[in-house]
Amino acid sequence: MPQAEVDTPVDDAALEPRRAAGRELQTAFRDSGVHAKPQIGTTTAASAVSVTIPLEGGGAAQFLIGKPLPLADPAAPLQYLLKQHEIQAKVTIVEFGPDPVLKVALATCDDARRLAALVIERRSEAHDAALRLRTVFTKIGVTENHIYVTDGTVEIGDIDVRDAVTLYDILAGGGSSAEAHGLHGLNLHDRWDSRGWRDVEKLAQLLGPIVSKASGQYLESLPNPACHDCISSRPHRITLGSAHPRQVLLFADAITSADGAASSTDPGPPDR
Repeated sequence: MPQAEVDTPVDDAALEPRRAAGRELQTAFRDSGVHAKPQIGTTTAASAVSVTIPLEGGGAAQFLIGKPLPLADPAAPLQYLLKQHEIQAKVTIVEFGPDPVLKVALATCDDARRLAALVIERRSEAHDAALRLRTVFTKIGVTENHIYVTDGTVEIGDIDVRDAVTLYDILAGGGSSAEAHGLHGLNLHDRWDSRGWRDVEKLAQLLGPIVSKASGQYLESLPNPACHDCISSRPHRITLGSAHPRQVLLFADAITSADGAASSTDPGPPDR
């Protein structure tokens, strides 16, 4: 009787490329608005990387397939798509929490990277724009925000009020120019001060025309101050609202240009 093959753990040298491929795949799906969950194979018999993709919400159907999945065998269209792109994988339906999901077991790290490239290639214009704005926001230090895509438009919301000051300062020209535009006198430095809600409203009023001009179209700039009871769990915020992808790209370009101009005129620290 032949001896069964032993499923042994993968050593660290082989495991690290799987982890890197998994991170690449996770980033590609996340930036495309699909809530996929990669899992790294830790044994020789396991697939290099597996990823679960929700069936509900149209994630796999609208994004990868481009049409509704058949009820009889929803795994078949994705299996066919991967084969067309020479991605060696096995697609199955598995139970994952309350709803079934598509599980894609990718044979090698290269297969995982090819799937990541396919996901990026099929990313929508709106998700491209949202990713661009998130990247620009991060560069200027606006890190507490909520940028997501819904129905083909980009929602720009929940910007921490202190980050909103940073955005205002850059777009208004920085420093004394910002003060000349009316920011001087507002008490927005203490994120946990519930009494600053009037200043949050004032900042939103000041920010609105500037971000609308930068994006080429109207942006709402709505104040979302924290109340006395909720200030301990979240700071004051400002929401800029919905924007079309091209408007978002104009907005991102305007921020980059203004930030570059500010950096070029910054004299830096004095010589000693």
